[in-house]
Amino acid sequence: MKNKWLGFACLLPLLSGCNDANSSISASSYTVSKQQIDTIITNINKQYPDASNELKQNALNTAVRAIENLVFVKGGSFEMGDFGAPCEIPSRTTNRIDWSPDAQCLSSPLSTRKGANYLHKVTLDSYSMSAYETSFMDMEWMRQINGLPVAGHKMDGYHIIEGEVIERGSEDYEYLLTRRKNQSARTINWQQAKDYCQWLGNLTVLPFDLPTEAQWEYAARNRGEKRYYATNNGYRQLLDSGYYDPSTGYRVDYTDEEANSNTGLEAYIGRWPANPLGIYGMSNNISEWTNDWYSPNYYQESPELNPQGPKSGEEKVMRDGTAAMTIDRVPNKIEEDKYYPSNSFRCSLQQKTPATIVNP
Repeated sequence: MKNKWLGFACLLPLLSGCNDANSSISASSYTVSKQQIDTIITNINKQYPDASNELKQNALNTAVRAIENLVFVKGGSFEMGDFGAPCEIPSRTTNRIDWSPDAQCLSSPLSTRKGANYLHKVTLDSYSMSAYETSFMDMEWMRQINGLPVAGHKMDGYHIIEGEVIERGSEDYEYLLTRRKNQSARTINWQQAKDYCQWLGNLTVLPFDLPTEAQWEYAARNRGEKRYYATNNGYRQLLDSGYYDPSTGYRVDYTDEEANSNTGLEAYIGRWPANPLGIYGMSNNISEWTNDWYSPNYYQESPELNPQGPKSGEEKVMRDGTAAMTIDRVPNKIEEDKYYPSNSFRCSLQQKTPATIVNP
């Protein structure tokens, strides 16, 4: 599968020009205008006057790519929360459920405990969502130019070496890049995800931020459809698995071509097909930070229009995770004790119009 996120902006044909003659960095894009690119270059030069050209170029490529990878999500209304499931599933697996209006049971046994059982109407303005989770390398470029340490632990086999960081340019660093460069960024706290999205906003002068919980669910469910998984067809079709077909009385095994998920973490970004909106990895067993504080009672008091979550709290809402459905809420403490491979994020754009202008 082709991974657009891997492409570097400056490798594209010169559709936007390779910019400011007074700048030593440049980029071009099919979708991001020359004016937008020039704005990013100006901001990079102002904010990082002493950074090397290599660091500036990597920051520019990352910012342009972030705009290119945005998927516009038209606003609308939907019923947020656990919309129910049949009590007896014909396929005999929760990975393959078809919703019906007479569904009498909850989709997830955790819905009551986490407050997702309170179905409520939500209306959202239009916004944009990144087609991909933030990559390890894009996070690394941001951390490099800001003088921050590598987002990872120095290891001795499977054990973390406390108090030591990975030095860039070391063998440990090169090994880390080899393993993780095509994977989702890892975070040790919510603030790292928030800071990355706002860093994009500072460079692009666009309102990048983490998505709200409602925005995440609306996009995962293909603008609020009753889909249990954010896959290409709403089912979770695992490698080496199948389902019972009641019309024939036989088990049907998925082919390798039909698989759209796996039991472990996604091996690399874009491994499986996107959902119908063109957004990847929202059912890939990797939890994603949202902007919202968590409260199990919030759905009962949520406003209908553009809910932002509780004003305060002790945990943040994450979405997706191990075998998680599109309605599942995952409360998580804002600070972890280490970088977990299952904790990542994607950014959104908090404006009602698309970010990009197609160049003539």
